[in-house]
Amino acid sequence: MNTRYQAQFAKPLVNQLIAILQRDQQAALDILNATRPPGRELKPFTAFHKEVVTVQNWPAMVLVPQEISFDANSDADLRTQSVRFICAMAMTGIDPEWLAEDAMDYLRAVDIVLTSAPLGDFYSSLAINHRTVPDGQTTPLDPSVSRVLDLRVTRHDLGALVARSRSAGLARGPQIEFVVEMEER
Repeated sequence: MNTRYQAQFAKPLVNQLIAILQRDQQAALDILNATRPPGRELKPFTAFHKEVVTVQNWPAMVLVPQEISFDANSDADLRTQSVRFICAMAMTGIDPEWLAEDAMDYLRAVDIVLTSAPLGDFYSSLAINHRTVPDGQTTPLDPSVSRVLDLRVTRHDLGALVARSRSAGLARGPQIEFVVEMEER
């Protein structure tokens, strides 16, 4: 069989995005922590997941590609697509007021990373700490096949406040949604 396209869709984007978030999260947190009260600094995410799982290491992040939409009017030689992602964060605490503050600041930190990352980062091999990438380096997009056109944040959701268990405190799961527009041959 001769395949018409070499498109890889969302899979390589996920690893690149996790690597970018791992690399840049501390710089974004430093910006926010500079204005937070002493002793209330936000900590970096300790776990990054590609699917919703039971969180054991807090704070954690889950990055899931929700859907891919194709442009029916695009050039027949290209797969013009919009990949919609949901990035959920998991955090815990005992004070609901501080969890609300933390949720707003973590959303802002992730927004800062996503909207500040150069699109050229998708074409570079990046360091990543994830068990599905045992060699610790991402496989970048091939610019002769894939072209990232835009990354746009579309929604913030502060998430619901929930009780973890009777003695384990509270948890909150804010989410940020964003779209990556791209073309693939």
